[in-house]
Amino acid sequence: MATMNVIFLFLMWTYASGLSSPPVTRNTIFGDEKQIGEIFENIDTVKDDADNYTLYRLPTTTRPKHYDILWTIDTYKRVFDGQVDIELYATQPNVSEIVIHAHEMNYSFVELKYNDAIISRQYSLLPEAQFMRIILQNSSMEYNASNPVVYVLSVGFNAALRKDMLGIYESWYRNPGGEEKWMATTQFQATAARKAFPCYDEPSFKATFNITIRRPTELKSWSLTRKLYTENATLAGYQNDVYSKTPVMSTYLLALIVADYDSITLPSNVSEQLHYEVIGRRSVLRSQGNYALYLGKNLTEVMGIHTGKDYFSLHENLKMTHAAIPDFDAGAMENFGLITYREAYLMYDTEHTNDYFKQIIAYILSHEIAHMWFGNWVTCDFWDSLWLNEGFARYYQYFLTHWVEGYMGLDSRFINEQLHTSLLADSSDTAHALTNPKVGSPSSIRGMFDTITYNKGASVIRMTEHLLGSEILEMGLQKYLADNAYKTARPIDLFEALQNVSLSTGAISQYRNFSFIEYYRSWTEQAGHPIVNVQVNHKTGDMVITQRRFNINTGFSRNNKQYVIPLSFTSADNIDFNNLKPSHIMRDGVIVINRGSVGNHWVIFNKQQTGFYRVNYDDYTWDLITAALRSSNRTLIHEYNRAQIVNDVFQFARSGIMSYNKAFNILSFLENETEYTPWVAAITGFNWLRNRFAGTNYLAPLEELITKWASTVMNQLTYYPRQNDTFMTSYLRYQLAPFMCRMNVRRCLDAAESQFRALVNNQTEVPVNSRNWVYCHALRLGSKADFDYLWQRFNTHNVYTEKILLLMTLGCTNDEESLNTLLNNIVEENFVIRKQDYTTAFNTLLNENYENVRIAFRFIQRNLTQVLKAFDGASPITNIASRLRSSQDINAFKSWASQNNNTLGNYYKGIVEQAQSTQSSLDWAFEVQDDIGQYLQEGDTEITTTTFAPPTTPQISTISPPPLVEPDSPNLPDSSVTTMISLSLIIITAIVHYLI
Repeated sequence: MATMNVIFLFLMWTYASGLSSPPVTRNTIFGDEKQIGEIFENIDTVKDDADNYTLYRLPTTTRPKHYDILWTIDTYKRVFDGQVDIELYATQPNVSEIVIHAHEMNYSFVELKYNDAIISRQYSLLPEAQFMRIILQNSSMEYNASNPVVYVLSVGFNAALRKDMLGIYESWYRNPGGEEKWMATTQFQATAARKAFPCYDEPSFKATFNITIRRPTELKSWSLTRKLYTENATLAGYQNDVYSKTPVMSTYLLALIVADYDSITLPSNVSEQLHYEVIGRRSVLRSQGNYALYLGKNLTEVMGIHTGKDYFSLHENLKMTHAAIPDFDAGAMENFGLITYREAYLMYDTEHTNDYFKQIIAYILSHEIAHMWFGNWVTCDFWDSLWLNEGFARYYQYFLTHWVEGYMGLDSRFINEQLHTSLLADSSDTAHALTNPKVGSPSSIRGMFDTITYNKGASVIRMTEHLLGSEILEMGLQKYLADNAYKTARPIDLFEALQNVSLSTGAISQYRNFSFIEYYRSWTEQAGHPIVNVQVNHKTGDMVITQRRFNINTGFSRNNKQYVIPLSFTSADNIDFNNLKPSHIMRDGVIVINRGSVGNHWVIFNKQQTGFYRVNYDDYTWDLITAALRSSNRTLIHEYNRAQIVNDVFQFARSGIMSYNKAFNILSFLENETEYTPWVAAITGFNWLRNRFAGTNYLAPLEELITKWASTVMNQLTYYPRQNDTFMTSYLRYQLAPFMCRMNVRRCLDAAESQFRALVNNQTEVPVNSRNWVYCHALRLGSKADFDYLWQRFNTHNVYTEKILLLMTLGCTNDEESLNTLLNNIVEENFVIRKQDYTTAFNTLLNENYENVRIAFRFIQRNLTQVLKAFDGASPITNIASRLRSSQDINAFKSWASQNNNTLGNYYKGIVEQAQSTQSSLDWAFEVQDDIGQYLQEGDTEITTTTFAPPTTPQISTISPPPLVEPDSPNLPDSSVTTMISLSLIIITAIVHYLI
C-alpha cells in the first residue's frame, strides 16, 4: 500500500505540474556554441530537404557495373582532364534515359555504345541537381533481368585543379631550404566524385574500377590498388601508371595522388608484394612516418581478427597506403587502400609531437582503418543512415586504439569526448535522428556529418555492447558484415543480424517481451534522448522511474518521445559497478523497481554511464549521493559515474531542472577529486559558465571557487612533467594547466614564464606536453619580441604538429602589432598559413582576453572585403559577435553591421542574429546570477540524513515541464507504447508494471 501511495503522489505531481501551466520558453544555446567546430555548429541549419529530397536522388532505372577511368594530371598548369567509360545496364524495361552525376567540369564528348555501335542520344546538364541526362533519341535500352545487357557510356572531361579541397584539388608543400612544390590529391566524400569525373555518385551504386593516372615523368602517382605497370604515355613528358582492378565499391571512396613524394613500406624487400606503406614529403617521411607505419599495421591486423575477415582477404589487389597531405580540410578520409590524412594527423616526431597529437594520430588511424570494413566493404545505402559508417568508425576510433595502445586511456576518455558531447548536441528539439531519411541535396548530406552521427552513433553502439555483451556484439557484427559483404546496408540489416545472434545465444532471454529491433529503432529513428527520473522510497526500497525527453533549454522537451532504455543500478549497501549487464528494460513512461534493500542508502543508475541517458533523483537521494561524494568513501562511486554526475548536474542547472545552488553543493566533492574523467567533465561545465559570466562581477568569485576546488588535483599534478608520469597523468595536466592559467593562477603563470624563458635565453626546449599552455601564457605576459621569436619558429619549423601548436598559441599575445602580423598572414594569399588553418589561427585571438576581440574587430573593420574572401564567408565576424561582453559593445557592433549591410550582403542577417544571441547570453547570466551568487556567498549546505527519507511529495523540477502528450514512436512490431493523456491511464500503467 505504501508503494501505491508513492506512485499515486508521484504521478499526481507529474500530472499537475505538467498540465496546469503552459510550457516554459527558455534558450540556453548561445552564439559561441554555434561557431565552426563547436557543439551546436549546425543547429540553425535545416537538416533535411523536407519534401524535395527526392529531386536530388538518382533514378534507379540504370546501374553501373564497371568504370575505366583515365586521369591526366598537370601539376604545373594545375589542371586535369580525362575520359571515363562506364559499363551500365537497365534495371527495368523501356528505359530511354540515363541519369548520372556531373558537376563543375567541361565535357568534350558524350558517347553511348551498345556492342560497339554508337547509339543516337542527346545530353543536357541540370546544375541544381548536379545531373547529366543522356536521352536515347530513337530507342530504349535492351533489358534482361537474368543477364543484364551492358552499354558503355563514354565522357571526356576537363577542369582546373580545385582550390576548395574537394574533388581533385591542388596543394603545395615545401621541404627545408626548397621552393614550394605543387601536387594533386583528392577528397570525394560525400558528393565530390562528380566534380572529378561523371559517375553515379551515390553510395548504393557500387561498381569496380580500372584506373590509369597519366602524370609528369618526374613525379609519382598513387591510387587504391597495387600498380600493375608504368608505360610511356603518348603525351610527351608523361607516363601512365596503370592500377589493378578495385573491389566493388562506391565512388566516394576513390582517390589519387600525384606528387614528388617518397614512401616507406612493409615489407621493405622490393621483391615482395606491397602490403603497408606511408607516403609524404621527403624531408619528414623517414624521421616521422614510422609510428603510423607500424601502428597502422598492428591496428589493421587486430581489426581483421575482430571482424573475422583479414584486410587483405577483402580483395586480392588491395594494399594499405597512408598518405600525409599538406592541405586537407576533412582531416582524414578512408579511401579504399589509399587513406589520406592531414600531415599533422599522420607524422609523429618524438621530440616535437606532444601526446595530444600522438593520440590523434593513433585514433584517426583506427577510425580510418575501421572504415575498411564498416563503410568500404559494407557501405551505408545512403547518407541518411551515415551512422552505419561513421558511428562504428568513431566507436573503433576509441576501442580499437584502446586494444592496441591501452596506455592512452581511450576507454575512459570516450565518456568525456564522445558520450558527454553527443548528449549535449542531442539535447535540442531541432536535433536530427541518427537515421534521417529526408536528405538528398549536397548541403543536407553535409549536415549529416556531425556530432550526432559520429558521437551519438558510437555511444549507442557502446550501450548496445553492454546490453548484449562484448562477445555477442562481436558475433553479431561479424554476421552483419558477412551477410552484406561488397554491398550496401540499411539499419534493419544490422538490427536483424544482432537480434538473430542475440536470440540464438540467449543474450537477451532475461528480458521479458523484449524486441531488440524495437530497442534499436527507438534510438536511431527518434531524435533526442531521455532523462530518467528516479524517486526512491527508502522505507520500502521501491523506486519509481519515469522517462521524459530531455531538452537543454527547458529541461523537458515539448516534443516528447519514448525510448527503450536498458537500466542498470547499484546502491550503497551492495556496491557493484562492474556488472554492466542491464537488469531491467524500460519500455514505457513509468516503471517500478525494488532495489532490494531499505534504509538511507544512495542509489546510482546507469553504471559506468553505459546508457545514453541522463539521470535525476529525488532531493533526498541527491543528498545521500552528495554526502557520499563528500566523504572519504567518495571513490566507492565509480569514476565514470562521478563524471556522469558532474556532467548531468551542470546541464540540469543550465536547463532549469536544478538550481545552481544545489548543483554546486553536489559538485563540491571536486575539491578532493583527482581523477581524469570527473575533472575533464568539470572543465567543460565551468568553461561554459565562465563564458556566460565574462565581464560581470561574478566571474572573479566563480574563478576563485574553481581555483580552490582544483588546488588538490593541481598540487598532485604540478606544473612540471615528472619522469614517472603516465600518459593519462600528463594528459590531465595538459588540460588543467591552461585552464588554471586562463584564470590567472599565479603558480601557473610563473611556471609558463620560467619554461618559456629557458627556451628563449638558453635554447632549452619547453617539455613537449607543456608547450600548449607555456607558449600561450608566456605570450600573454610577454612582449613583441616574444611573439617574433615564436613567429620565426613557426615559419622555419619542419614538424607540422609543432607548427599547428604554434598557430594555436600565437594569438595569445596582447601586442596589437603582432596580432596584425598574424591576421594579415591569414587573409593574404601566401605560402605561410594554410587555408585549412585559418579558423584555428583566428580563434586563438578571441579565446584568451577581451582586448584581443577588440583588436580583431578593428582589423576586420579595416579589411572587411579581404576577410570575407579569405574565409569564404563571415565566420570570423560572427565569432567576434559571440564574444562581445556588454550591451554597449553589442549595440556598437550592430550599428557597424548596419552601416556595412551592402558589403556583408547575405551574411548580414546571420551576423546580427549572432549579436542578438550574445545579448541573450548576457540576459541569461543576469537571470541566474542570484542563484549562483547564493552559493558563492554561503558555500556548502550541510547535508543531514536520517534513517529514512521523509515522506514528501516528489520534487523533480524547479520549472513546469510541458504537457504530457502521447509520444511519437516508430511503427514497430509489438511495440509497447504508453499513451500519457490522462491521469487514470498513467496510474493503470504504473499498477500493471508494479504487479508484473
